[in-house]
Amino acid sequence: MTWVAWRVQRLQFLTAAGGVLVIGLWLTVSGHFGDSSWSQSTNKGDIFALTALPGLFGLALGASLIGEEVSNKTNRLAWSQSISRTRWLSRKFAVGTVAVGVLMSVLVPILNWWTGAVNLGLNIQPKLFDITGVVVVSYALFAFMLGVTLGAIIRKPAWAFAAGVPVFGFIRLVVGGLRSMLASPASLIQPFQESPPNGWVLHSGYLPLGRTSPAPGRTWSGDAQQVDSCFNRVSSLAGQAHCALVAHLHWVWQYQPESHYWPLQWTETGIYVGLALVCSVATLIKVRGWRT
Repeated sequence: MTWVAWRVQRLQFLTAAGGVLVIGLWLTVSGHFGDSSWSQSTNKGDIFALTALPGLFGLALGASLIGEEVSNKTNRLAWSQSISRTRWLSRKFAVGTVAVGVLMSVLVPILNWWTGAVNLGLNIQPKLFDITGVVVVSYALFAFMLGVTLGAIIRKPAWAFAAGVPVFGFIRLVVGGLRSMLASPASLIQPFQESPPNGWVLHSGYLPLGRTSPAPGRTWSGDAQQVDSCFNRVSSLAGQAHCALVAHLHWVWQYQPESHYWPLQWTETGIYVGLALVCSVATLIKVRGWRT
């Protein structure tokens, strides 16, 4: 049964493997010339494409896993061979998840190297966090399972893929918005605004002495007006420090340090793996409920 599951979708898997090879070669070449004007000029487009890659990759393979078989009615042949729907589905899940996991895992070390080779900065920054580490594999696995679920519901691979793109994008935005709360942020206190800390800055501003977050009912910019008029009359750093001291304020950076990169990676990976399991259960319930 496992061999049959591979045979049915081997063209898609082999095509995906070819795509991963091409992307890996391109990352290697562009990373090798990371200091060139050509490489630097394409970074924004590269980041967008690489951010979208795991979702599109997983959805493309997942939407056709069941949707194509049902559309072509080849699933009936498997069920007529005394193979239960649960066993049939579990074998397809196993082959698909292994293929997606392995192919995306191949890209992870190359992506990690590439971000450093083209000097893009700290990996905990959102733009790099999304394309490095184990979370990349979890994005693809969740997208794959989401595609499988939508394929079982819609029964048309193309429509399942189209429906999966906005759903996956929405969930990515929601979880990404929650990321800053998945680990307790650190605080850096300065007499006045100086160099930002090494990490992902979440908030910054003048706060009353003794506080590292705004008082209830206040915002991060709520106390700035107390020193703005004073700053207009001084130009030296000592003068700015005096203005903040007179107003009984200090500058606070709230941020996620680079040391929180892996805790955040594993926590977010767990969220997406959990969502993938939910999708697998939903798919199993849907397939077992089919009359044909």
